[in-house]
Amino acid sequence: MKKIAVLNNKGGVGKSTVAVQLSHGLAKLGFKVILVDLDGQNDSSLFLGIQEADYKKTFFDLINRRDPVTIDECIIEAREGLDLLPNSHIEEINSEFYREARIDLVLSEKLQGLEEMDYDYVIVDCGPQRTKINDAVLCYVDSIIMPVQVEAAAVRACGSIYEYLSDLRLTPDKIALIIPNMYDKRTKDAKENLMFLHEFFGDEGLVTEPINRRVKITEAGKMGKTVFEYDQEAAQQFFKVLERLVERVV
Repeated sequence: MKKIAVLNNKGGVGKSTVAVQLSHGLAKLGFKVILVDLDGQNDSSLFLGIQEADYKKTFFDLINRRDPVTIDECIIEAREGLDLLPNSHIEEINSEFYREARIDLVLSEKLQGLEEMDYDYVIVDCGPQRTKINDAVLCYVDSIIMPVQVEAAAVRACGSIYEYLSDLRLTPDKIALIIPNMYDKRTKDAKENLMFLHEFFGDEGLVTEPINRRVKITEAGKMGKTVFEYDQEAAQQFFKVLERLVERVV
């Protein structure tokens, strides 16, 4: 079972969109996948067309020591081959009570239950802030995928991932892919920013082909659909990224 965090500490880079497309894309390729939604906006769930009324138990219930449940009680089927572990009450999870309760250890213990299931991939959509939940996730996963919006501020801030990993005493080797996102190939700035990404990260194969900025990708999310159900041109771009993912996350 391969465990991957989709992370960027900067919001608005299309992180949840990428997490959803990669998860469904892997399922379309025949893998069994679970997407763990740990973004406070519940975007991954919403982009899959899943509303709060569609589930009763969430990640919050899983780690709640006062009324614990098993992980299988929290998992729902989102698509063929793709399950979802939704969340709620992220703010409470990050409260002082849970920090004192060592949420990092609780999280690791609870997610270990996924090891007993026959998933090929666990994809964790992390929130944009640095939190103890994200710290715990990065310690739990094997690999990190970082979507980066191809604009100057986002590109130049992406190096902070190295400091983050260093603080957690983790090695940069955990970074499996950098995905340039929302790329506008018509502009000179976008081309220069993409070149900067390749130069900064250096490792050949680490930076994938870019995902173009497309209105249909946004439309798909609003409709609770993935690009594989709505926009075949965008789907082909994500399939190219998935080929790289399968090669590098081993």
